[in-house]
Amino acid sequence: MFNKLKKKELSELVFEGALTLGIVYLLYIGMELMFNRLVATPPSILREIPSLRRFVMVVDAFLTIYDDVFQWIAAIFAAIFTGWRLTRRYKQMQLTHILDELHYIAAGHFDHRIDANNAGSYVDVVDSINTLVESTVQAMAEERKIEQSKDELITNVSHDIRTPLTSIIGYLGLIEDKQFTSEEDALRYIHIAYTKALQMKVLVDDLFEYTKVRQPTTPL
Repeated sequence: MFNKLKKKELSELVFEGALTLGIVYLLYIGMELMFNRLVATPPSILREIPSLRRFVMVVDAFLTIYDDVFQWIAAIFAAIFTGWRLTRRYKQMQLTHILDELHYIAAGHFDHRIDANNAGSYVDVVDSINTLVESTVQAMAEERKIEQSKDELITNVSHDIRTPLTSIIGYLGLIEDKQFTSEEDALRYIHIAYTKALQMKVLVDDLFEYTKVRQPTTPL
């Protein structure tokens, strides 16, 4: 199934999760150190504005009292943020697998279908892709049938036309070579050739009629 991750992808997820946790932890430590330094060695602006200085001291006291609570909040935020990052990365890997499956199908494996049982949020996309592939395969099969019908029609028409054409050529050849004993024989040969020509005309007219009916713009 396409949603099964490879060892390399699992390693990437583990690494990204550890990296995200490390970055969040470093940000938390950095902000704590910056605030502690702000309290310990306040800049000139805090010394010049007593009200701002008192506000910082109140915040520092509040953070000191509820230090455990803020640590828990930071841990929960880190877990949520890491989970969001890993979910986003996992969906990207799923999408990559879907694209790989599409490339496999496009390479000529039209009997292959993408498994949508564990597609997650991409189940609608996978169903649409499978439906599109089914429609394409059916259209290709229909096109092959049409081409086969055309080939059979051309073969049959060619055979039907060849028979009267052979007679026409044969009887006209007799006349051309003057291989007749009387004028009546010549007229009979001409009549046979004319009759066969009319038969060919009927066949050709039927063929033209068929090609016209095949046009979608031609009214019946």
